[in-house]
Amino acid sequence: MPELPEVENARRYLVRAGLPGRTFTRVNIGWRKTVQTPSLEEFVLGLTGAVVNTVDRRGKYILLLLSRGDLRIAPTLIIHLGMTGGLRIQPKDHWGHPMVRHTFSLDDGRELRFIDGRKFGKLWLAEDPGAVLPRLGPEPLGDGFSLNTLAQSLGKRRSPIKALLLEQSIVAGVGNLYADEALFLSGIHPSRPASDLAPEEVSRLREGIVAALQHAVAVYDRSRDDSWPDPPMGLTTWTLPRKSGEGCPRCGGPISAIRVRGRGTCFCPLCQG
Repeated sequence: MPELPEVENARRYLVRAGLPGRTFTRVNIGWRKTVQTPSLEEFVLGLTGAVVNTVDRRGKYILLLLSRGDLRIAPTLIIHLGMTGGLRIQPKDHWGHPMVRHTFSLDDGRELRFIDGRKFGKLWLAEDPGAVLPRLGPEPLGDGFSLNTLAQSLGKRRSPIKALLLEQSIVAGVGNLYADEALFLSGIHPSRPASDLAPEEVSRLREGIVAALQHAVAVYDRSRDDSWPDPPMGLTTWTLPRKSGEGCPRCGGPISAIRVRGRGTCFCPLCQG
């Protein structure tokens, strides 16, 4: 599933492709269950004629702040890419990906295309994004993600630290892959109860989260520059092998694969013992 670096890559792609300032002239929804709110008819009517003012991100969600001359309150188009989703802006006559489910025609002759092979993506049109989005913690690449904030969020909770990192109320945008990478970088076993972590370990964990995400975003930035106008939507940006028995990049020992609260988890027993 796309995590913060993939969603941020999509956001930066949309900005570079010139989506801000464009007007939606026509909306074609190919799988109605993707639209969560409002009704499909209201969704299409609400988008048609709307101007994209800004392209933002919150956690794993892309937020397009819109404006319409006939509306007092500016609506927001919220996009969740699902398991395998991606976005492209292309001319109408340009060959499209076979898994394009939804198209949003723009006033410059191009289309915003939502690729969603497994149909797990979601769309909302809402006046108040806060009423739609789940409770989200601080952005890990923002100023609000301090050591004190993370320590308070973990508190006295006995849940495995890996499981807590996946709770979006703890830190927004971190998913399975980057949680494993952050724990590997910080040398913490994924099954450790969060309340057992010493202050120095919490500090290392925060640094590991930031380092893992910053590295991934930088990889996407370079790839976008190198392969524009059709950059990859998904890349391998982590260092921890994702298969049991592969060699640890730090010590050379075999990687172990377990499940933590039902989620596949890779770690090095020697470096994260």
